[in-house]
Amino acid sequence: MITIKKHINSKKISNKDLVLDIETTGLDFKSDKLVLLGLVKVIDNKTYIFQYFAEDDSEEERLLDIYLREIEGKRAISFNGEIFDFEFLNSRLIDHEKFPVIIDNSLDIYRIIKRSSKFIYFDSMKLVDIEKLIGINRNDPSRYKAISKLTDYLRKRDKPYPILKHNENDLIATTELADIKDILKNKLSISTKLGNIYIFSANINKDIANIEFRVEDVLKETYLVKDNYQIIIKNNLIKINLFVLYGNFPDGTSGHVAINTLKIKNNADTDINENLLIIRHNSIYNYKNLLALAQKIIETIDIL
Repeated sequence: MITIKKHINSKKISNKDLVLDIETTGLDFKSDKLVLLGLVKVIDNKTYIFQYFAEDDSEEERLLDIYLREIEGKRAISFNGEIFDFEFLNSRLIDHEKFPVIIDNSLDIYRIIKRSSKFIYFDSMKLVDIEKLIGINRNDPSRYKAISKLTDYLRKRDKPYPILKHNENDLIATTELADIKDILKNKLSISTKLGNIYIFSANINKDIANIEFRVEDVLKETYLVKDNYQIIIKNNLIKINLFVLYGNFPDGTSGHVAINTLKIKNNADTDINENLLIIRHNSIYNYKNLLALAQKIIETIDIL
């Protein structure tokens, strides 16, 4: 077995966390094998990467034993681990006649990002594109680019560097995204006289856009109806129902707009008549316009 320990400069996790990423010979839980177990943990206030690379299939059980030892009592942080990594590991544990692990405390960055993808555009939902959100632009020997036949390569295990480096970069990115909830909350927030509000959800039903915002404090219950919108405030929820129109933009794309009665400046990549406010462009809601709209509406209403 090849074992690597490397110190990294990160303060995103605590000693109660365990970042995990695995590499396997394929995606079949029954027939494929665990090849590389990558972990990040804090020891004496320092953050370390640990990589355990099985040089042949006989070492898979040793990797699983390390996983069982390290995961106990920790919050598991992963990227799509709830769908793949942990299920794969449990399948391999069962195959070796060991008890599977029930993850009670998990932070799956993929799932959190997926919910926000209606507001923030990503080139793809792969980690190499998600990590650009925090300024990581990697250039590593990706297994998809440097290795033409991943399964054959991993089964031979003769040149481990590319997959070790790829796994290391996945671990670093996952660690740096451990505070993803705060990152997204800051990005999707705006300051108002009610405090900072952030977008919680949005959907369009025919010609009505339903946008929900959250605020930290409990607010006075308020209900207001205007020509093209209504606002409902209750507890820490602010809900805006807005009349919208669907159509094509000058650049040939399509989306939904609202009549720009509050004279908000469009923050968008496509030009549009100033009397219209872009609400959704293709499949992405324009969170900057939605935040500006909510801020402006809140300014115009009397809330004690």
